Amino acid sequence: MNIYILNGLDEITGIVESFESVIWNMQFYGLNDFQLTVPLANPSAVLLVKGAYLVRDIDMGADEYHNVMRIEDRKISFDADKGWLLQVSGGGLKKIVSQRVIWEQINFIEETVETAIRTVITDNVITPDDPDRAIPGFTLEDAQGFTDTFDAQLFGENIAEWISSTCQIYGYGWDVYIKNHKYVFTLIRSTDRTYGQTEYPPVVFSPDFDNLASASYDNRGSEYHNVALIGGEGDGTDQIVTSVGSGSGLDRYETYIDGGSVSSNGEIITMDTYLSMLQTYGMEQLTDTSLYQEVSGEIIQGGMFQYGRDFFLGDKVQVDMGYAAAALQITEMIYSEDANGSTLVPTFGDQEV
Repeated sequence: MNIYILNGLDEITGIVESFESVIWNMQFYGLNDFQLTVPLANPSAVLLVKGAYLVRDIDMGADEYHNVMRIEDRKISFDADKGWLLQVSGGGLKKIVSQRVIWEQINFIEETVETAIRTVITDNVITPDDPDRAIPGFTLEDAQGFTDTFDAQLFGENIAEWISSTCQIYGYGWDVYIKNHKYVFTLIRSTDRTYGQTEYPPVVFSPDFDNLASASYDNRGSEYHNVALIGGEGDGTDQIVTSVGSGSGLDRYETYIDGGSVSSNGEIITMDTYLSMLQTYGMEQLTDTSLYQEVSGEIIQGGMFQYGRDFFLGDKVQVDMGYAAAALQITEMIYSEDANGSTLVPTFGDQEV
């Protein structure tokens, strides 16, 4: 695999044809990241500077680049066997959005989630009132027509964090890629490729299919909550409260969320809408502790199902771990390569899509 070096949106300036190791982490809801280690004597090392972009040859099309990474950190070290090494690391283009916060309060009432996200991007990244806040070359892909609606009040949130938590609630993926020398923001609807549907051929990972080399199950129950009490405006017995989530008996795990940042704006917003806004805020905060089960495993490459052809990041697939089988979503895909070969390790989350 070759890795091309880009001078921002402008042009390819070099190519990394050999390296010690590389890790390319692609996420459906979160932010991508990478790590690349090359000999310091490598001719491409001088081009691996802070701010440069990297793209794998397998992610390059005629006029667009996907899974692009941006160098943020550089580290030089010495190894007695390998000599001087340069390690660069950073995040994907989605991290560009994390450089902005929601600058002015905005209220969404019975608005589609997709329209709200596009409005936040437009008002804070593409054409904000302060031209210094604009990110040159940032655009929106055509709307997908997602119909989920919500009531929400936003102010001060980091935009990437808010998009990630909101998309996780509604099962949307999101990405920023390069097309025709521009950054393109897009939302992605995942595809169900499990036994329970008939539109697509099922994709199954199992030792019986010789396509799952290893698997591990992680249950993070210590941080799990499924019900939240949200406190809004007011003090003491006059405080406005509401709740989200469900559960009973020993299957109910409660937490409290301070929703004081959500305002009724002097009762301009009706009580019903205000409570709905509090609930939306509560659901966003609850997502940090709701995904408490996940499976990770190494896929045997060259098997019957090929990543990028038969299944994609965000798809819901069938996973058979021997002792249990489940329909799980691919929330993360990590590609790594070194002298020992390459591996493709997915993370299967229990997020419903």
